[in-house]
Amino acid sequence: MSQNDLILDYDGNNVCITIKSKVSLAHRIFLISSNLSFLGMAVLAVVFRMPAVAFAAIIFFAFFLRYSLWKLYGRERLTINKRLVTYRHSCLFFKTDLQTRQVGKKITVIPYELYGRQSPKMVNVIFETCNVNNVPENVYEFSLPVRVEQAEMISYMLSLLYLNKVNFDFNRTKLCLN
Repeated sequence: MSQNDLILDYDGNNVCITIKSKVSLAHRIFLISSNLSFLGMAVLAVVFRMPAVAFAAIIFFAFFLRYSLWKLYGRERLTINKRLVTYRHSCLFFKTDLQTRQVGKKITVIPYELYGRQSPKMVNVIFETCNVNNVPENVYEFSLPVRVEQAEMISYMLSLLYLNKVNFDFNRTKLCLN
């Protein structure tokens, strides 16, 4: 499993997380060559007038093209503030609609499903919050895995978001004069 690119940004009010899919050269070559072979099968089936084979090859090509575009150019963008989680997936020129979910009192990061025993270990991340009835619910789940250290960094950024900043200013104390 290759490491995906993770970009974290914290501006004091929002935590912005962007994950870009990254695959090895061998995987890229396999994806492109298999797409070309399915396309070639579809063209040959149309030329030789075999409609069932042409239909099957076009269906395989469409599903595999979607998977290939996600693996080669996929990107998840997630913005979290104290009240909302906003996310969008995109790959090349395809983008999903912007989705927004409400957050309860606090959002927590749960890493799960370790991939392999080699280093670095990869995990998927779930963002969980409590709803109005104080029942935990999943707000968002990454589809691209990240390293354990990156999951800890995401958790740290969210703890900064919910950190209560207490600022003592003794210059503005009230004076009680009798």
